Amino acid sequence: MMTATDRLFSYFPLLMTILSLAALGVFAQWPSGWTALLLLFILYLFPLIVQRVMLRWAPLTQGIACIDGRKFCPWLASHHIQAFYDALPYLESLLRVIPGFYSMWLRMWGSRVGYGVEWPVRMDVLDRNLMDIGNRVVFSREAELAAHVRQKMDGEGSRALVRTVRIGSYAFIGAGVRVGPGAVVPHNANVPALTLVGVNETFGEAVRHPVREEAQFALS
Repeated sequence: MMTATDRLFSYFPLLMTILSLAALGVFAQWPSGWTALLLLFILYLFPLIVQRVMLRWAPLTQGIACIDGRKFCPWLASHHIQAFYDALPYLESLLRVIPGFYSMWLRMWGSRVGYGVEWPVRMDVLDRNLMDIGNRVVFSREAELAAHVRQKMDGEGSRALVRTVRIGSYAFIGAGVRVGPGAVVPHNANVPALTLVGVNETFGEAVRHPVREEAQFALS
């Protein structure tokens, strides 16, 4: 069973939907700069503030996270907070149209992003607070960066492996590339289209380097 706190955060996407519709209604009824700012605050800043407060209270620890509800899981709460943007990806697509805005967006979540990064309009970044991206990285369309992977463990319930995604400066990420938790793309790397850089893999190396407890995780 879920803990009470986990259950509370599981309703966060619903809360965001209600608040967004309410703010949109206020803007439609009384259009002004202030009501426009209220709508933008709800859409883009409110989840950020909630996550910052939550992680200050319960810091996220990288590694294997228990998500079966036996105790509060900061990563799972963070996942619920960010789910609104996964459901409405155009909210982030709009940020990628404006140079520099999406990099700033990820930095606000807690990621490290260098200067001059090129983002396509269509791509997926999960775990927005767990990215480490160097300078002048180029991403192609429909790339996916995921700092977690879930798996059901034999006799132990569900677990998630959570590790930062690291991409070095001047790397090129081809169309449809998927980069998993703990994966490393070196500086100046050229990752071909549709490549899978799996869990704890370093692109260009044939060997994975998982911690023993993480050996059974795979990016599916």
